[in-house]
Amino acid sequence: MDSPLPPIDPIEPSAEATSVPPPPPEPSALHNIFIGPRGVRAGWKIVLFMILSVLVGLCTIPLAKMIPKSGVKGMMSPTGSLYGEFLGMLTVLIPTGIMAKLIDHKKWGYFGMPLNRAFRSTFWVGSVVGVGALALQLEIMHLCGWFDFGTIQLHGAAIVKYGLIWLVMFTFTGFTEEGLLRGYVQRVTTDGLSGLPNGWSFWTSALIFSVVFGALHLGNPGETAFGIFMVFVDGMVMCFSLWRTGDLWFAIGNHAFWDWGQTFLFGTPNSGTHGLGALMNPSFHGPTILSGGSDGPEGSVLVLLSEALIAVVVALLYRERKYPLLPDESPAADSVFIDQ
Repeated sequence: MDSPLPPIDPIEPSAEATSVPPPPPEPSALHNIFIGPRGVRAGWKIVLFMILSVLVGLCTIPLAKMIPKSGVKGMMSPTGSLYGEFLGMLTVLIPTGIMAKLIDHKKWGYFGMPLNRAFRSTFWVGSVVGVGALALQLEIMHLCGWFDFGTIQLHGAAIVKYGLIWLVMFTFTGFTEEGLLRGYVQRVTTDGLSGLPNGWSFWTSALIFSVVFGALHLGNPGETAFGIFMVFVDGMVMCFSLWRTGDLWFAIGNHAFWDWGQTFLFGTPNSGTHGLGALMNPSFHGPTILSGGSDGPEGSVLVLLSEALIAVVVALLYRERKYPLLPDESPAADSVFIDQ
């Protein structure tokens, strides 16, 4: 009779099978300097964005040399300004696109200019409010004896020609200045400061870049100290429109038509500069703080009224914040930044 087979011992798992994979190596200190929880840190993104802006600007130098001069010292040429602002716009839009695609991996609209809302109602509301606030300010200055509208100095086809050239040119300006300081860098800095409570990530960023906005106007001929301060105030008001509307279209329209109203429609100085081909030939009277002097309407204390009016209109028309913040529980509600 065969003896029973001995019991088979269970197979002992090998040491290799029971070993726990080693934890990933700790990031180096150098890695942590450049890379954070959400990829490249905000400060380095801004540095890269500015470097790209400079590089694109260098690439446009041969084209910039072809821009016609006004021929009049201290005056902006309509055609030359149009070409110059178009090239300036490229130094903002191209780096924004590159950074969005290659570094942030976000849609274009995340950085303030969603294409599905381009030149729609928000843009035109901003435009009407911009030129309307300027017209009201100048009328008050006129009634107080500080400003005279002067006479019309263009006629017929010249009105259409110069009006359109200046309008397109200042629309490019709106893209450039709003996109530079309230587009990519505002979004990235806001995200980078997302640990701050109650929206202070946005407003800290707004404060920083509104100061930069004012500083960029220091080199303008004819600028005054009060005018520079008002550039800062305008930057904060435009940030408020961004906060409430969720994009830059109101600010772009407001910026474009305010500048168009100054340079072309009313013929006043625009941040200390004059343009050829203005419709009106105005004059200023009285103390600089009231008339604006060489700075134009932006140098008058009454521009505070204009900025307040713009802010009130934004507050009344756009009642809730639409600018998405990272801590939001339901960012899908602000999909305007994500979809385009």
